Order: sequence, then C-alpha cells, then structure tokens
Amino acid sequence: MSFLRADGKAALSRAIVAFEARTAAELVIVVEPRAGHYLHVPLAFAALAALAALAFLLYGEPSFALHWFLIDPVVIGLAVAYLTSTWSALERLVTPAARRDAWVLRAARAAFVARNVCDTRARTGVLLYIAVGERRAVVLADLGVRQAVPAELWSPACAAIDAAVRRGEPASALPPLLVALADLCAEQLPRQADDENELSDEVDS
Repeated sequence: MSFLRADGKAALSRAIVAFEARTAAELVIVVEPRAGHYLHVPLAFAALAALAALAFLLYGEPSFALHWFLIDPVVIGLAVAYLTSTWSALERLVTPAARRDAWVLRAARAAFVARNVCDTRARTGVLLYIAVGERRAVVLADLGVRQAVPAELWSPACAAIDAAVRRGEPASALPPLLVALADLCAEQLPRQADDENELSDEVDS
C-alpha cells in the first residue's frame, strides 16, 4: 500500500513503542486497504460501458455483424469492471460519505475486539484503525482511557490523526500525532515500573 511506502510500517511500529514508553495505555495499529465492499462501483461502470458499446454498435457507422453485438459489450464491460475495481479515488467519489464512514467505524469496532484491545487488565487499550481506501482513521479507546482522559482534549487529538489520513499523508507523518496522543494519556495514566506489554507492538497490515 502506498500509505506504508518507504519505512512507513517501521515508523508506526516505532511510534507504538514511543507511545507505550510514555503511558500505561497500550496502542494497537491496524492498517487495511479498505473497510467497505465496493462491488457496486465496477458493476455500475461495467453496465454503463456495455450499454455505450451496444449503442455504438446499433447506431454507429459502419454497420457491424450480429455476433459483435454479443461479444463487444461483454468484453468492454469486463475490461471497465477490471480497471475500476481497485480505483480508490473513484470508490470514494461515487459512494456516499455516510456509508463509507459507517463501514470504517464498523471495521474499527470489529478490529478492536479481534485484536484483543478490549482485554487489557486496566482497560487501557487504544486502537488506531486506518482504512487506506476510504482515507479514514478511527481511534477507539477502552473504558479506562475514556474515563481518565477528558473528551475535550482527546477528541481534537484524534481528529488531527484522521485529518492527516484524509489529506493522503503517508504513515511516516503520523508518529508526532501519536506522541501528542500519548502525552494526553500520560498525564492521567502514567507508565508504571511494573507495566506489562499485553498487546503486540507490530503494525497489523
């Protein structure tokens, strides 16, 4: 993924270590190509391309043999479906933002449970979920973090991470924003000498 280009994944892994060196909260980062299912995009454009091909065969010049009326729309439709099947910018353009946001939030909540972020002893897990195709980032915190860190401070820090991903910034641009998030946690949840690392420090991608 272009989001993780160069040493992006290593930069995020180092950011996890730096985050957890400051606070008792534990950070998990999950990066996925996309959160939703966009089959409707290639199907819609394939249908339009096939219809356009059929219209050209019917009304264009010169006249065509009958077998081309069966072959050309199918071939052109399949080609267009293939070309549009992984075009993230097009997926974002033709899919309502509310639907994309719902898919990302649902995927983030599923990752929160699947990656055991909710299973730390002090309920201090934090998940950063990034959907590259949708250009969205969601930060989910467990109960211990939500109770300790004021929402009026937490929300803007999370919004800054989401804004960077929305702009198309690479992964290497996120560590300073994660450090700022860690500093918020450190004020109320400082790291203790006996803290155990309960969650993986590797970026899940």
